[in-house]
Amino acid sequence: MSGRSGFVFLLVALLASCVSVVSAGEAEMTLSQHSFGIRYVTDRKQINYVVDQFRGQLERLGSNAGVIACDNVTELTETGIKDSSFGAVCTVQNGDNRLNVLMCDDSLAGKFTWGESGSLTREDVLRFIKRNCPPGGK
Repeated sequence: MSGRSGFVFLLVALLASCVSVVSAGEAEMTLSQHSFGIRYVTDRKQINYVVDQFRGQLERLGSNAGVIACDNVTELTETGIKDSSFGAVCTVQNGDNRLNVLMCDDSLAGKFTWGESGSLTREDVLRFIKRNCPPGGK
């Protein structure tokens, strides 16, 4: 009987992992059906504005971390709606510790997210925005 229950457990575990993979694929497909406009921000004044927005969001969260600077500032818009999201790779400092993180903000929808960054490319920023702060707060 224990051999059969072990097999059933393995089967259930395999089915659960297949459902997870299918769900992740569907989410990605749904996201890819949207038409996005991408703009890499180079204007220093607008970059400073985005950095100030990120600082304000961290303060509202009660974080002791401060944004030092951001690179690869990217604006993502979705065709047909009048909302945009910004994201960037930012250096954040808390005490003596510094860390590069990905940040994004859709201030119209009130969605701010930050997470540790393993990579620092523009493509990573874009994926992070689409996954965490898509325009329109979807």
